[in-house]
Amino acid sequence: MNRPDIRRLPKRADPFEAQKLLLEAVGKNAKPAETVPLQEALGRVLAQDVFSSLDIPSYDKTFIDGYAINPTETANASPQNPAVLKITGKLFPADYPTAKQVKRGEAVYVACGAPIPKGAAATVKVEETRLREGTIELLRKIEVNEGIIPRGDDVKKGTLVLGKGQLLRPQDLGLLASVKLTTVEVFKKPVVAIISGGDELLKQCQKDPLVIANNYALVVAGLASELGAKPRLQGIMPDVQDKVVEIIREALAVSDIVVTIGGTSVGVKDFMPDAVNALGKPGVVVQGVLLRPGAISGFGLVNGKPVIMLPGHIGSCIAGFYLFAAPLIHLKRSDGKLTAEPTEGGSSALTTIVKSNGYTIIPPHAKLEKGQEVAVCLFSKLEMVQSSQ
Repeated sequence: MNRPDIRRLPKRADPFEAQKLLLEAVGKNAKPAETVPLQEALGRVLAQDVFSSLDIPSYDKTFIDGYAINPTETANASPQNPAVLKITGKLFPADYPTAKQVKRGEAVYVACGAPIPKGAAATVKVEETRLREGTIELLRKIEVNEGIIPRGDDVKKGTLVLGKGQLLRPQDLGLLASVKLTTVEVFKKPVVAIISGGDELLKQCQKDPLVIANNYALVVAGLASELGAKPRLQGIMPDVQDKVVEIIREALAVSDIVVTIGGTSVGVKDFMPDAVNALGKPGVVVQGVLLRPGAISGFGLVNGKPVIMLPGHIGSCIAGFYLFAAPLIHLKRSDGKLTAEPTEGGSSALTTIVKSNGYTIIPPHAKLEKGQEVAVCLFSKLEMVQSSQ
């Protein structure tokens, strides 16, 4: 076979255009899904939209330890002229539902999370009252709904909880559990077959069978696993084109993505591009990118399945992996700049955390200006990745 020399190497592609071309081609493929227990869904990608079948909370509740009252009775309250209310009972979170009522001149003690009794329209903190022989004195006007979390404040029945393609983080699992889900439908983890090429690796194995000659394959497998894939080490292929074709064909049959290491250039034993072309259409799509390291990275498509061709040098290999393989699994792509946007919501609402990626600590009385840089603590490493579904 007449192989092209370096002068006939296809023009190196723009890396971002090449990546986009790969994602668009593979994105058309149907992605199989499976149902897994919620406690096993961390780091998985949702395969369907999830809507809430209930309101959260399912009843009006207090978020303070205090007293449930009718706020109209505090219209003229002040330290000099306190409103005096008789304590007629106590409520705790476990008391929902309750038949207890607040009548004129009465107050009911409510622990944080307790239901609001009928006749009450606000709660006041314990520390804002004076306790005197079975009564409380209120020293200021209390507003309607003060201290109350209304029904559905966190999540309303019928609303979208999490969308298809969401990478499931710890807080997302908590939200799914709160809407009474015990299982969830997620995309199956892509199987990534990893093949190392080179007679020199086979020679090392023959010389010392206990040596792991294809150590770069372990690096790629680890990276793929961290991104949520199932790596599958397919071994080492010799520098013989027919064998290369055979081993890649076997890998395609048992995986969603094939990653090869070595043999991607134009040397006399660099058979990878020819092997991919021999396996099916369209064959090699990109061979070489404007990237250093990683310039001789590329990819092909064989009957809709991607074959990622990585160089044999470790720096180039990893650069090519992050350019082509990682986005097929799931990787956040950004312009290199992170922008923090404050999330509105109370500390008792789980959706506040679900809409967030991390937190920042602001000193007391400090004021942040728009555009000011802040240190953000991410909740977990999952915040740095997102689904490319």
